[in-house]
Formats: sequence, structure tokens, C-alpha cells
Amino acid sequence: MTRSKYLFSLFVCSLTMGAALAADTAGEHRGLYIGLFGGMGSTSATSLRQRGAVFLNPPNSLPILPVDANGSTGSGDHVNMGGAHLGYEWRHWNLGSGWGLKPAAELEGVYFGKYSPVGDMPVTPSFLGTQYVTVPMTVGAFLANAVFTLQTPYSDKTLPYVGVGVGVAFVSISGSDSANPSEPGINHFNSDPDASDSALVMQVKVGVKRELCKNLYLFTEYRYLFIDSTEYTFGSTDYPGLHLPTTHWHVNLGHQQYNLLVAGLQYKF
Repeated sequence: MTRSKYLFSLFVCSLTMGAALAADTAGEHRGLYIGLFGGMGSTSATSLRQRGAVFLNPPNSLPILPVDANGSTGSGDHVNMGGAHLGYEWRHWNLGSGWGLKPAAELEGVYFGKYSPVGDMPVTPSFLGTQYVTVPMTVGAFLANAVFTLQTPYSDKTLPYVGVGVGVAFVSISGSDSANPSEPGINHFNSDPDASDSALVMQVKVGVKRELCKNLYLFTEYRYLFIDSTEYTFGSTDYPGLHLPTTHWHVNLGHQQYNLLVAGLQYKF
């Protein structure tokens, strides 16, 4: 991730905490809470690109054949996720006529179980055909959220809310595969199929929570989560006597978008 993205994250987080602290000066009602949640959803298609070169006169000398496979993953990959948050809710802002708005600040950790996007990537030069790249990944993310809960004159036990968050995501790829139908049995990343990177993550969530008993709430929500583009370096192709040696392979994965349905429990102290 670039330095500017980290600075942007810190800037938004500081605004989030600052707004919440300002709200606290207006009153005495404070509330620390914790939450556990899980959910599922799907991903959108994104770009995927593999670049490197084949040594035509081994060992590892000129001339080389540059290889550039550029395409995209499919959409609709199923994902499972879970996480926890720790938050602090301040007294409500009185909007009049029984309406109110409660601000809160949260620190949240989210984990996505392994899923495997597959890239369909035409190769330049074109006589090499199409590369199919599988990148089995897991994602962990840490976010700072600002959450606003709406109090209505209709119910003090059912409460809609909206939240926004920003932070950093850690993407880990394990056991990747770069295959070409013209070279059966060859994984072009075979000498090192694992890599990782970090990136900016942002989310929006909209939901409703229902008080089950004193201080315990059930909540359900929709989340849209965005992870910025990432870059990886995988090992060279190493099949002596079967395949010409190559450079290391550089892979760029475009920004990832998740649409998620989430449910969980929240306890307010």
C-alpha cells in the first residue's frame, strides 16, 4: 500500500474518533459494547495480470521472451466471513418529536475464509494461448468504524443503524496455480506459489438491531466492503528438462468488492 493510502486511513480514523469524542461532551450516558458476527456473500469480477519472461537460452541468460497475461476473474465467488468489534456509544443527539441519533466508534476485525478466484487471461504473445491463474486467498482486515443508530418514536427495542469504516486488509495467497492448456501438468508458479500483500479497505454497513433482553441485542446487516488493488511476486517456473526456466512472476490483482449479509450478537456493558 502507498504512503498516501495509509495517511488517508489515519485521517479518516481521526475524524471518526474526533466526532465521537465531541458527542460525548454533550452528556453523561456512555456505553461500551462488544459484538460477534458472521456472514456470507459474493465477490465481483476484478482484473488479474501476470507478467514475467522465459529464458530462451538457459541457464538464465539472454535472449528472453516477455510474457504478459492480462484478463479478469469471474464474479460471484462465494465467501464466508466472521469477526468481532469493540465499540463505545455516546448519548443520543435529540432530533425532536421522539427521534434521536446515537453516535458510536468501533474497532473491528474481520476474517474471510479461503476462496479461490480464477483468472481467464489471454497471453501476449498470442501464440502462447490463454493462461488460467488460480489464487486461493484468505483475507484479514482491521477497521475503525463510525456508527449512527436511529432512535424512533415507534420502538425503543428495534433500532436501525448505518456505519462506515476504513482500515487495512492483509491478503494472503497460498498454493496459487498458473496453468496453460498447451502445457499440461505445469504450474508456472511451482517454485514458490505463496505470496501476500496489504491494501486499503473501506466498508459501508446498513442494518437493524433488536433488544433480546437487557443489554443483549441481535443484529442483522448488509455490508459492502472494498479492498484496493494488490501486487504479488511468485516463484519462477522450475521444471528442468520439461520447461524452459523463467523469471519470477509478478501478479497484479485489481480492487476487490464484496456484497455481504451479516448477523451477530452485541452486548452492551
